[in-house]
Amino acid sequence: MARPASHYYDNRIHVKREWCKGCGICTVLCAKKVLLLDNRGKAVVANPVACTGCGNCETHCPDLAIMVDRPAAKDRVPVYAGEGARPGCSGESRDDSRV
Repeated sequence: MARPASHYYDNRIHVKREWCKGCGICTVLCAKKVLLLDNRGKAVVANPVACTGCGNCETHCPDLAIMVDRPAAKDRVPVYAGEGARPGCSGESRDDSRV
């Protein structure tokens, strides 16, 4: 079964509630339903594990209230990579010299 990028990489999503006006754009754009509006109409992170780190919510937020922090490419370490892992299964290319 496919797993979201957050299972492999440490994506973090933050909402500055004091900046959020509750327009709901982020909740509509999030295919994984990571963000929802609370009873006050403000965006909240309801399902952080499902975040793929796509950044649609961050890009389209008119109040700049959402930030998606993604680790640098060099710091990304897939969970299942290690001794005996098949080449190409870690999300990295086999030959990093070909760029």
